[in-house]
Amino acid sequence: DLLYTIKFEVSKVVSMKILLNRSRAMQLQKLLTSKNSILCALLYVFGVVGILLFADMRVNQNTFVSENALLPGYVVTKYQQQNIASTLNRDFQSLSSRDAQQQWIAHQFRDLGLEVHTHNFTVRRPLHGDQISGKNIYAVYRAPKIASTESIVFSTTLKTAQFAVPLMLSLCHLITKQTIWAKDVIFLVSEEEELGIGAWLQAYHDVNTLPYITSSPIFTHSGAIQAALHLDMTDQTFDRLRMFVEAINGQLPDIDLVVLVRQICRQERIPLLLRNGPHDIGDFLGNLLGLHANMAWQAAGRVSFPSALYHPYNIHAVGVRTEKSGYRAHFSWQHIGRFTESVLRSVNNLEEQFHTAYYFYLMPCIERFVCLSVYMVPCGLIAGAVAVRILGLWFTCGKPSPEKGSEIFFSNIDVNTIDCVYPFLHGVIFACINEALTSMLLDSTNLVYVLGFSQILVITSAVLTKEREDWRLHQAFVLLLHLFSLVLLSMLNISLTIFYAIPSSLVFMLQCPSRRPLMILQRMLMLLVNPLVLVVLYSYLYVILHLEDSQESVLHSILLHSTSLIESKFTLGVWTWTAYCFLLLPVWALHWTLKLPSECGVTDADDGVKSTDSGVNSSGSGVSKADDGVSATDDTASKSDGIPESKNSVIEGKDKTE
Repeated sequence: DLLYTIKFEVSKVVSMKILLNRSRAMQLQKLLTSKNSILCALLYVFGVVGILLFADMRVNQNTFVSENALLPGYVVTKYQQQNIASTLNRDFQSLSSRDAQQQWIAHQFRDLGLEVHTHNFTVRRPLHGDQISGKNIYAVYRAPKIASTESIVFSTTLKTAQFAVPLMLSLCHLITKQTIWAKDVIFLVSEEEELGIGAWLQAYHDVNTLPYITSSPIFTHSGAIQAALHLDMTDQTFDRLRMFVEAINGQLPDIDLVVLVRQICRQERIPLLLRNGPHDIGDFLGNLLGLHANMAWQAAGRVSFPSALYHPYNIHAVGVRTEKSGYRAHFSWQHIGRFTESVLRSVNNLEEQFHTAYYFYLMPCIERFVCLSVYMVPCGLIAGAVAVRILGLWFTCGKPSPEKGSEIFFSNIDVNTIDCVYPFLHGVIFACINEALTSMLLDSTNLVYVLGFSQILVITSAVLTKEREDWRLHQAFVLLLHLFSLVLLSMLNISLTIFYAIPSSLVFMLQCPSRRPLMILQRMLMLLVNPLVLVVLYSYLYVILHLEDSQESVLHSILLHSTSLIESKFTLGVWTWTAYCFLLLPVWALHWTLKLPSECGVTDADDGVKSTDSGVNSSGSGVSKADDGVSATDDTASKSDGIPESKNSVIEGKDKTE
């Protein structure tokens, strides 16, 4: 009896809990269906406002060093080789040909006792139909306190920074006389910028990740590369430095390395700016423009500086460029030499790999950053708005079942397989055709024609689709794929996710209008959020905001920014174009092929009211038809409209009339 009583009480509690959960679920379902548009609008607005607040000083935070071994106060600089650098610069600038300069550099490295080698490479550019051949010169200084298990790279290029080569050689004079180094130092001088660095890294790690680059093998190796510093020195005097932190595919180095460079510049009293960063720290508008510039390069995934190519090999690197703004230059060889020595020696003190600081962050300016836990909240609000819209569509795309009460089931759902499969095939075919044609296109203008023709095909494909009565289910399916794409991109490139989610989520969540002018407006908005159109629009916005001093025309700059995404995929391994073709474009095409019926603006409450009215009208018509002598078939039809036991009432009314 006791066991029976316990079992009865437990079953009663469980049943009550089920009823309560069911009641709460029905209340939640009612809230999501009746207040769906309001909830979506609030979540979306809060998410966009939260993203704009990244530039506010109360949202972002000060940068700091997490690894004590990197603190620059532990390093006492001893660079006094500015006279040697000036002498080497005069000798180097007197050489006229590129081959003579490379031979002179290799000879200077050998005289200092370093292991010197040359590395030849060839790059085939698909959008230009030509090849680029070059030569890298690299020298390895073996640290006396370690068996070549770790190393640091100090690189520069001959094409844009000829004044950095004498500085590098003068720094070699200092390093070879010291015994404090615990890591090998690799000095790399590349003939080309990004292409030369990428070819050398591919050969050094003995991989073939860049198929359009062929190079000779590397004969001399050092240890695992822990960090890298790339220096572009355009003149022997300067008044400030500009730092580039963006890596390939929107990745960023460890923030400890970024803060290290900033603190060393502060210690040497050298002004340091971030890419297109604000000059006045604390200005909201300046921080917002700086945040937009940095996120634009991250979203594109392009190579902003040769230092960006180190990150795919798990090498944290930053790039620094000297600038002369036209005022009196206060800094010369000694200052940049002390800066370079401090960076290399601070990294030399690191006893393990970078692991204690942030890898995912956004920087509105050089002094502030937004960490992962902060910027994911607004992104989650925008994704939450999409999720709420999906649930609202899901709860309203079925019909109430008379057997199950208020539960939802789906009947007569006609899912057109072609409508779902064709957009994905379009993305695959679109990417394959472009990959095959890029080797035959001699001008990037031809590529624009190919892109435009492909988009015309997918736009006109909406004419071939039929009107859908189950448009809510189709839109919920497309929004679910859109939500999955946002979640996937947020883990790979948060800047690309933000730039794509803000316009596309708003357009995808719009209520399907039934009036023709509103439908035309929605189609125009859909064309604006096409992934390829967004590339052009964001390129135009970047050119207008951040390249106002450029000598090139606006159209040429837009074409250069747009087509470089495709060429970088083949030559440098940028996967942004692949994400456009295989992920973003098919989802957009799915939403574009959604063809609505003539009347689709009925809300959930209206559905319930209309069904009630139709039941009342059918009951009344059943009575009137019974008075006229209509057969029992009409009674059955009225019963199927949702009026139970209507046949008996009709027969009783007929008898009374007789």
